[in-house]
Amino acid sequence: MTIPAPGPERRSWTVRIVAGLALMLGSLAMTGCTVLSMEGDFATVVALAPAPTVVPAGQELSAAEHAANRISGGQAYRGLGDSMMPLYVTGTAIVVAPCDFRQLRAGMTVLYVNHEGRGVAHVLTSRMIGGWTARGVANAAEDPDLVTSRNLVGVVAQAFASADTTVRRNFAGQLAAMSGQTQLALGGVGSVQSIGSAQVRTN
Repeated sequence: MTIPAPGPERRSWTVRIVAGLALMLGSLAMTGCTVLSMEGDFATVVALAPAPTVVPAGQELSAAEHAANRISGGQAYRGLGDSMMPLYVTGTAIVVAPCDFRQLRAGMTVLYVNHEGRGVAHVLTSRMIGGWTARGVANAAEDPDLVTSRNLVGVVAQAFASADTTVRRNFAGQLAAMSGQTQLALGGVGSVQSIGSAQVRTN
C-alpha cells in the first residue's frame, strides 16, 4: 500500500503455515527474528500485524483517526493498492505509532518514506547492514528502498477496514489455537507478544 508523504497536513494514503508452528510462536515470544520468508512465514506476519477492525464502508479513516488520537505520536492513514492482500484489503485505514528502530524485527508491518517521497506500508523481511528490507505481502520481490532509522515513520498499531479476508481470518484462527497449545507446553510463555499499543503501516 502507498500513501502520500506522511505529515500532519496529510491524513490519507494512496500461504502457508510452516511445520512446527507451536515452536515458532514460542521462539517469537522470546527472541527477535531477523529473516523472514513471505511465503513460508505468513503465519508470523499475521501474528505480528494487528487484525483489522471491521467498520462500515466509508468510516475507515475516521475510525483510525479517533484511535490515533489515543496514542502518543499516533497518525492515521488510508491505504490504496493490493500489495498487502490478503493481510489488508485496499482502503484499509491504519494507525501508525512511533517505534524505536532497534525494536524492529522481521514480520512487523511498518510505514516508511521511499526515495520518491511516498509512504509505503510493508512487512520487514530481513535485517541488512544499512537497514531492513521490506516487501508487500502480495509482491514478488522486496522493495528497492531499505527501511532505515531516517525514513521509518512507525509501526502499524491498529487497522480499520470495511472487510477482513478469509485467508487472514483462517490463519489467525489457527494461530490462536496453536498459541493456546504452546502456552500449555511452555508453561504460559508461548504467546506472541506485541510491542505495545504506543509502539506499534502497509503498501
